[in-house]
Amino acid sequence: MKPNILFIGIDSFRGDKCYGKNKSSKTPNIDKLIAKGVYFDQHISASDGSYTCVGAIFTSLYPFQTGITTVSAWTKSTKIFEKFRELGYGLYGTAPCTPFFINLIEKFNEKENFPKPGFLHTGSEYEKIGRTGQLILDRLDRIKNKQIKEPWFYFIWITDIHRSVKYGIPKKYYNDEYGETDYDKLVSALDVWIGKFLERIDLTNTLVVLTSDHGEFIPTKKVGHEMTFIPYLYEPGSKLKKKLPSVFSGVLESLYRFLSRFIIIIKSMKLKRQLSLLEYRSLTSRGQSTLWILPEETVKVPLLLCGWGINAKNKIVSQQVRSIDLIPTIAELINMPLELEKIEGRTLVPLIEGKKLDDVPAFIENAVRRNPTRPGNAIGVRTSNYKYYRSRKDPKKKVHLYALKKDPNEIHNIAKEQPDIVKKMEEMLTKVRNNSIPKDVDPEETKRIEDMLKPFGRSG
Repeated sequence: MKPNILFIGIDSFRGDKCYGKNKSSKTPNIDKLIAKGVYFDQHISASDGSYTCVGAIFTSLYPFQTGITTVSAWTKSTKIFEKFRELGYGLYGTAPCTPFFINLIEKFNEKENFPKPGFLHTGSEYEKIGRTGQLILDRLDRIKNKQIKEPWFYFIWITDIHRSVKYGIPKKYYNDEYGETDYDKLVSALDVWIGKFLERIDLTNTLVVLTSDHGEFIPTKKVGHEMTFIPYLYEPGSKLKKKLPSVFSGVLESLYRFLSRFIIIIKSMKLKRQLSLLEYRSLTSRGQSTLWILPEETVKVPLLLCGWGINAKNKIVSQQVRSIDLIPTIAELINMPLELEKIEGRTLVPLIEGKKLDDVPAFIENAVRRNPTRPGNAIGVRTSNYKYYRSRKDPKKKVHLYALKKDPNEIHNIAKEQPDIVKKMEEMLTKVRNNSIPKDVDPEETKRIEDMLKPFGRSG
C-alpha cells in the first residue's frame, strides 16, 4: 500500500523564518515536525514569483525550460498528477482562487479554491474571509474517519503571510512574544493550524511535505511598510475613490502614480542615509519590474519532510538543494516511475539517508507580476559558497557576486574584486541555460490564460 501524502505549501514563507537564528515566532508544531523528520536548511527556489516557483516544483524543470511564466504554459505543472493517479492516488486540493491554482487542481477528485486572502483563522473581524482553515479541517476529519479512500494526495496552499494581502493577525498574537514583526506574529498563528492538521493524520502512513514557493521582504520596524506604499497618499486616495463616480477612477490612479514617483525618490534618498543596507533592502517590493536583486530573503525557502519513509530524526541538511528536486525525491520514496532524463531535478533521498551528493548550482531568476508578459530583470546561479546574478539580457550589466559564508546578508558585492569567480559562475550559468526554453509553448493556452487573468488582476 502506498503512503498518503499531505503537501502543505505556505506562500511567501522565508527559510530563515522557519528555522534558524533569525526566527522570532513561536512554532512548536513545525518544530516537532523538524525534530521527527528532515529539514533542508539551504533549499533554493527557482525564482521569486509564485507561478514560476510552483511550476518548477511540479515539473522538476526551471521556468526557462518549460516556458512557465505568469501568463503561459501552466498546464505543464499538472502533468505529474497523472502519475499519482496511475499509482492509485485520490487527489484533493485546497488552494487560492487565482487562475494558476484553479488550473493546477482543476482535475482533482475534490477541490476548492478559496477567495484571497483566505485566512485560516476565524473570528469576529475575519468571519467572512477566515474559513479556509475549517475547509481543510473538514476534509482531514473525513480522512481521519476513513471516509476518504487511501492512498490520498492532499495539496494545501496557504496564503496568510503573502505580501499582497493585509496581515490578518488574530488579537491574541499582537503580543511581541509571538514575533518581532507582523509577519513573525502571523507565522506563530499559522503554526497553530499546522498542529490542528497533524492531529488528524497518522504519520506512520502519511508523508508530510512542508515548503514554500518563494520568500518575502519584511519591512524594518523603523518604517513598517515597503518603499512603494505611501500611507498619507494611499489612504485618503482610497476614500476619495469610493466617493467619486467610477469614471474618475482612471484619472485618480494616474494622479496617484504621478505623485508617488516623486515622493518615493525623495523618501528613498532620506531613508538611504538613515538605514543600514539590510534595513533599506527590506523596504523593497517583490515582483516589481524595477527589481534587479535576488537576495536570500526571496529565494531561500523551507523544505521539511516528515512521517512515512523519513527515518532521519532531527536531521538538518545544510547542503544546497533545489525546489526542482522535491518531486524526484517523493517519487523515489513512494517508488513512482519518473523519466529522469526529461527533468532537471534529482532525488534527495541519499541526503536523507546520510549519504553525500555532488554539489550542483541552483538557477534563480526574477519573476515580474506587475507586468507578467515581461520577463524579470535578473538571472543567476547560487552554490553553497557563492551567489551570482546579473542582467538577463547583458552579462556585463548589474553584476552581483556574494560570498555567502562570509557575507550571509549579501552586503558586499565582490564582483569587481573577484573577476575569476565571476567568470566561473557565468560558466555555470551558461551550462545550466544550455537546456533552453522548448518550442512547444502553446499560444492557444497562453491566450486562454491571459483571458483568465483579466478579471483577477495579476498575482504572484
